[in-house]
Amino acid sequence: MVNNIKNSGVNSSNNAIYQQKSQQLEQTKLDATKQNSQPDTVKSVNKDSVALTPQANQLKELQKRIGDTEAFDRKKVDDIKKALSDGQYSINYDRLASKLAAFEFEL
Repeated sequence: MVNNIKNSGVNSSNNAIYQQKSQQLEQTKLDATKQNSQPDTVKSVNKDSVALTPQANQLKELQKRIGDTEAFDRKKVDDIKKALSDGQYSINYDRLASKLAAFEFEL
């Protein structure tokens, strides 16, 4: 008769691990059942609330005001369009070049 000593030790430790995991699973199921069986009054006691700081309220108001205004000066754009179509718009190339250079240096 031949006994496999190596396998018998592995099987017994595997059985112990399996039993431990099964017990943990059963305990988890019991805990979940207990939590679900609690009355609704206990569940509704914990409510979340949010309160905005004065700074947040101020930012909200500023965003609302910004949303109400246009992002550009429509009259200025219309004047430039008219000057371009009439051939009256002149470009100051030195000023344009200095502004572009200043922008590049800022990056």
